[in-house]
Amino acid sequence: MLLPIVLWGSKPPSHSISCLFISRDDKVVISGSSEGQLLVNDVFSSAIVPRCFLLGHSAEVIGIEQLQTGLNSLHIASASVAGEIFKWNVSDGSFMLSTSLQGPLTKIKVLPSSYHLLVCGQYGTMTILDAVTLEIRHYLVPSDPTHWVLCHAIFQPPKTKDEEVVCLTLNGQVKTWHIQSESKEKYILESESKMLNAPGPKSLCYNPRSLYNCLVVCDNAWRIYRAGDFVLLCTESSNKDSPWRGGAFYQLDKVLLWKENGSFHIYKLPCRAIRPVNHTDSKMAAEPPICIYKVALSGNERCTVLYKKSMRTPHDIILRGSYVDGSLALWKRNREILIDEEGLGEASEADYRGSWPDTVSNIVNAECERCCDRVEVSASTTLDPLYYVACGLNTGLIVVGTIYSLMSRALFNMKDSSYVALRGHTSRVNCLLYPHSMDVGSYGENLLYSGSDDFSVKIWDWQRETILQTFTVHSGPVVKFLIPPSNTAGRLRGSVISVCDDHTVAVTKHNQTEPLFFAPCHHTAIMEIRWRHSEDIVLVQCTDDTVYVWGLSTGHLDRIEHGAVALNVLNPGTPSVESQPNVLKVQPPGTSFPKETNGMSVVPFRFSNNDFVSHMVVFDTELLLHLLSQLQGTLPESADGETPVNPKGNHAINFDSIKRRMRTELVRERKASIKKQTETTKMLEERSFIITPTGEDGKESDVTGSESGDDNSSRVVVTRPESIRDSCTVLLSCLHAWGVDLNIDRTCLKHLGLFSPSQEIHYGTISSNSTFMLMVPGWEHNMEKQTPNTVYRPYGRWCISSTLTTQHLLTVSALANKQMSTDLTLSFNHHVKSLAMNKDNMSVEREELLRQSINESEKKAGWSHVTALHCIVLPEHVPSGYCSPLLPHLAIKWQDRCMEVREAAQALFLRELRRIGFAGRQQLVGRWYPYIVRKRDATAPEPVEKLQPLDMPVVPDYLKNLLNSPQKSVSSVSLEDEEVPSDFYSVSVIILGVVVAEFGDEVEVKRTEVSPDKRDIARSSFLLTYDMLRMVGAHLFGQLTKPLSQLALHSPIRRASVDLIGRGFSVWAEFMNLTAVLMTLVELQTDPTVSLEIKKAIAQSGNIPATGNKERLAAAATVRAAYQACILIANQRPQQSINALSKEILTFKCDVEAGLSVQSVSSFPSSYHVILDKGRYPVYLLVQNVIEKTKARDLVPVLVKIVETMLFCIDVEQFKTRTLGELIPSLTKNPLIDYCSTTQQVAVGSVEGLVHVFDIRNGKCTPLHCHSAPTSAVTFSANGRALVTFSDAEGKVSIWQSSAGLLSLMSAGPLKLSRTVEALPPLKNGSRNAIFKWEAPKLVSLYTVDGTKKSFGL
Repeated sequence: MLLPIVLWGSKPPSHSISCLFISRDDKVVISGSSEGQLLVNDVFSSAIVPRCFLLGHSAEVIGIEQLQTGLNSLHIASASVAGEIFKWNVSDGSFMLSTSLQGPLTKIKVLPSSYHLLVCGQYGTMTILDAVTLEIRHYLVPSDPTHWVLCHAIFQPPKTKDEEVVCLTLNGQVKTWHIQSESKEKYILESESKMLNAPGPKSLCYNPRSLYNCLVVCDNAWRIYRAGDFVLLCTESSNKDSPWRGGAFYQLDKVLLWKENGSFHIYKLPCRAIRPVNHTDSKMAAEPPICIYKVALSGNERCTVLYKKSMRTPHDIILRGSYVDGSLALWKRNREILIDEEGLGEASEADYRGSWPDTVSNIVNAECERCCDRVEVSASTTLDPLYYVACGLNTGLIVVGTIYSLMSRALFNMKDSSYVALRGHTSRVNCLLYPHSMDVGSYGENLLYSGSDDFSVKIWDWQRETILQTFTVHSGPVVKFLIPPSNTAGRLRGSVISVCDDHTVAVTKHNQTEPLFFAPCHHTAIMEIRWRHSEDIVLVQCTDDTVYVWGLSTGHLDRIEHGAVALNVLNPGTPSVESQPNVLKVQPPGTSFPKETNGMSVVPFRFSNNDFVSHMVVFDTELLLHLLSQLQGTLPESADGETPVNPKGNHAINFDSIKRRMRTELVRERKASIKKQTETTKMLEERSFIITPTGEDGKESDVTGSESGDDNSSRVVVTRPESIRDSCTVLLSCLHAWGVDLNIDRTCLKHLGLFSPSQEIHYGTISSNSTFMLMVPGWEHNMEKQTPNTVYRPYGRWCISSTLTTQHLLTVSALANKQMSTDLTLSFNHHVKSLAMNKDNMSVEREELLRQSINESEKKAGWSHVTALHCIVLPEHVPSGYCSPLLPHLAIKWQDRCMEVREAAQALFLRELRRIGFAGRQQLVGRWYPYIVRKRDATAPEPVEKLQPLDMPVVPDYLKNLLNSPQKSVSSVSLEDEEVPSDFYSVSVIILGVVVAEFGDEVEVKRTEVSPDKRDIARSSFLLTYDMLRMVGAHLFGQLTKPLSQLALHSPIRRASVDLIGRGFSVWAEFMNLTAVLMTLVELQTDPTVSLEIKKAIAQSGNIPATGNKERLAAAATVRAAYQACILIANQRPQQSINALSKEILTFKCDVEAGLSVQSVSSFPSSYHVILDKGRYPVYLLVQNVIEKTKARDLVPVLVKIVETMLFCIDVEQFKTRTLGELIPSLTKNPLIDYCSTTQQVAVGSVEGLVHVFDIRNGKCTPLHCHSAPTSAVTFSANGRALVTFSDAEGKVSIWQSSAGLLSLMSAGPLKLSRTVEALPPLKNGSRNAIFKWEAPKLVSLYTVDGTKKSFGL
């Protein structure tokens, strides 16, 4: 779960508008740019407010279209020149799915009837994509594919669902295709075509009012044609100042045209162009079109215009966007009023660059003692994935600091000096390179390269703040750094390539004073560099496709190639895999997402070369929790190796043992630190550093151990920080709901160490590694201006996106719970070490430990309040527009491997279910239940790929790994409009399973017998009816037993199914086979990848290791879920569970005694022999929990089966050294059970009056008919030769003795009834709680609860 926080800077990024879009409800305007991003704007009556950027496209956006969606969501499709087609949920700000087509695209349009996407590019064939899955449905094949389509229109004949696609090609030819509504043909051939005198067509549209004429706009003229046969009706040429760009029918007799520079004209058409006339003259009519209104703009500024007829109001909307500054202008005019001299009226304008707040901070808060003026970041790079970032400024200064220190200064206005200032450049820094992160073996980690507008390349030792080399071979700004291929050897190994704006290339090295290679004379910009070590040449490809061949060793220009020869030089034959690493591409700027994130990392990005650099600080929630668990794992173990002491409990602390252990540990740490100081190279290999300021004496030791002659040179010391805690502190400070509860805010500042933000924080979401949603600064302030009655600050963040709400609430809740336990653990470690170091001040340290415990309790209460605020009471504080968490995401996290995330997801899920009430839960069930109905066989669900898609979108790509299934999965949803995927079957089962498990009293557990006319009324009072409940239960068990080919064994979905079966088994019991459920859960606990120690820890505390191999941790999480589900089922159905296990064990014993092997019997249907053979320990834990948690009187009917099951699970060898009381302490407390260690026999009384004697050595059971009423107590003599039993209902004592034989000294013979004695009056009801006590070897006494004592001799 990655959470980005954006530091934009005071200068807004570029946004050159290339296409525009208005939603059908006229509330949202989206502009696509040539840089590849989408800007989402909210439309109000008097203003347009920018909301967020959607990043993902790598090239210019050429079209945006709205897809068919629900009532409260807006789904769009966007296409770029590079062939990318993305699907977005604009209402939630999330990416849904994408596809890519070969070749550059030019247009995209939605078919009005089916809402499929019609896509055309720079090729003859057009493509129709499915609106749900973006899969190709049809190809529109032309008769002559040599000319590609420039524009197209969709014509739908009246009273039919068929569609006609009409397009204009590059050579001015019109082509048509007829698409039937239910056509399944893959290839649709062209219907007809005709050549028109319309070169360079820009747009084509039909008159929606008459369907008589159509408008064709070309570069130099626009024309009106008759729709049927394309006969020219009228035309109008363009002036030379700017060509036409597009047009549309404004009214029946008027057209709206706009030009390249954004000026638009309204023309009145002649009669001939409006309706048919009597004469049949096909020449141009004498009456020309008349321009009745125009909005002219001076200059050649490129603009994009969009015209739309409002569907909500009788208005015409004209939207214009500037390519230069990204500004928008919107005209809205009532179409029923004729255009007069006032024209279209005033426009609602929006300039997001002009409204960008000046107070927006970048990552370098330059208000420090070294920088007085506010500066901007012009280049940036990360020196380490976790801690360091280097920022080049527009003033020439380079600032290096930790992410924590820079963010603290930027967001929380914290003054510190933990940074390095590198001075040397006199102008703007354009590029930075830290080569050690790309090639560890060739470059030192202290090297930093910088290129500037002062034409110089500088190589820094950033740890010492010194310049190693300066190169001024370029005659222009240095714009890019590259490193040679990894197979480079010799003198070029460890060098760096610099690319200059004057089209020169230089190769420099930090230990050389002159460039190793310099290549000038390139006429255009450099696009690609290829190394040919075998031929000793370097190939430089430019943007004009010219290839320059340079000698690698000589540095001389060998030749220049053009055209086809240049292509042959670049790719001689088929390029091999070995040659690919030798290709270095000079890529344009953009978002470079890190391959690995370590808790908190920085992603520098910018949209164009002219922009300053913005930064995205990305937090990895799961990794932070993992690192905190490692910190918590430093808790010292107790002397006996058992579970560590829990500081939250009331355990006594053995200070002496702790002192001895900690002294040994501190001595070991001291020796390691001395060794580390002597080995400087090993110290520099550490990945976690922090820069500290100069000491009091003004001197510091050299990092590398060498001495410097300049005593005044500034140096830094590299030490190890608590960066993990700092990352969590920054993240919680950014995500906490400040201003909602002032008391909690004061607690956070005083006790929890959080920081209050000094300015607006800009959040975002990451849908995949290349798609982002980033909030625009000032959105909350602008929204409050447009909606005076609505309060957005400080609640605006929770009204933006359901995805954002889900991620933030999960993160805050999980981290707060983890911080609570980590604070306690680290505080305990601190005091333990202090006690070990101070032997003489034990009393003082104990008092200090007591005082600190009070502070720890305040911290614990503070973190609890933070968790409760975000998990429970937050929706009550948000005035309106609260975006509720996404239930599918929470369902997937229901059994997350991380304990904190799992608990937070469950708490949020249940909070949402309670918040929406009974009516909301009914709506939720009605939304998700249809996906279960589509399954025919619950025990063997059909593969997900075979499901037929519905009109629903699919889930983001980053959720596919969580689902662990071959399905495409589904998008994020909210309660108001939950958009689910066509194949989202697993999540629907989990959601409905949670509803049933937690709200079992609202479902119809037993079928209600009512008359048919009242059946619907009775159903409305339940969330799920009896039939629905039965189907959900069957499918939930199907998820549990789903084959590995469809669902991973340790998938969160399977674990959630396990958990929900255990939680709600009181409801599922009627629909599930108890034996099958228990055996399946036992089988999950027999995973060989989970060690016995971990299984024991799960049984004792329910905890699994926080660190280790991910696969093993997932297996441990599955074992824990299965164990907890078994315990829940056994506690709800103790007798039934014991009966089911005993039956299978009896079958297993009978088959084994018959001579059948376990493997042969396991092939029989419904055989659990292999599971029982491997799952003795899980069964033992299950029965032991039943004994401990169930009342003794409830266990009497199955007591014999309990003992039989426990003896099956325990190894016989254990009884040679341990007694039954040591192995099963809870059993020996029952008066109906007694164990003789001499003969290794167990006697168990039953309600039938029988006493079963189990011989552990041979595994046989002998029933003795002692009483005709239930047995109340049993006891063995010390030598095992006598057995005494008592029955309350009879009031009799039966004495059984074994006859002495030849082997009497070694063992007792079979027991025989010696006599029966009337001990007490019969008791029909109740119990005397009688017990036996041996007074002498041959004298036993019977004691009752009322004090009665009866003695009997043998």
